[in-house]
Parts: sequence; C-alpha cells; structure tokens
Amino acid sequence: MTLSELRFVVSVAQEKNFRRAAAKSFVSQPALSLAIKKIENELGILIFERNRMGISLTTVGEKIVNPVSYTHLTL
Repeated sequence: MTLSELRFVVSVAQEKNFRRAAAKSFVSQPALSLAIKKIENELGILIFERNRMGISLTTVGEKIVNPVSYTHLTL
C-alpha cells in the first residue's frame, strides 16, 4: 500500500462517500474505487462495508484508519 493509497482510504473513511472522497483527493470516483478495491485485494481484507445505506469501516478498516488518523496524516 502506497502513501497515496493510504490517503485514499482515510479520505473515504472521513467522507463516508466515494464521490466526495474522490473530489477531495483530486481523482475520479472510478479511479478511487479501483484503488480501494486493489488495496483490499492485495491485503485480502475488506476495509469498507458497502451497502444501500452507504459505506462504513469494517473492524479491520478501523484498525487501519484510526492509527493513521491519530498521527494526523495530512491529506
């Protein structure tokens, strides 16, 4: 996982929306979605739970995002 990809994960977690996170990250929504899916596939985990009500972090996703947010990663 690259630093840019980690920023994408944090952005999606903060925005709870792929479209807004993509705009905040200055990438297209499809590119952001593909990057998140690539990370999940590489790690063999789900970072986000996707459903009709929106998205939320999985337990594993929280363990990835919380320490990063704690270190005040500047987006």
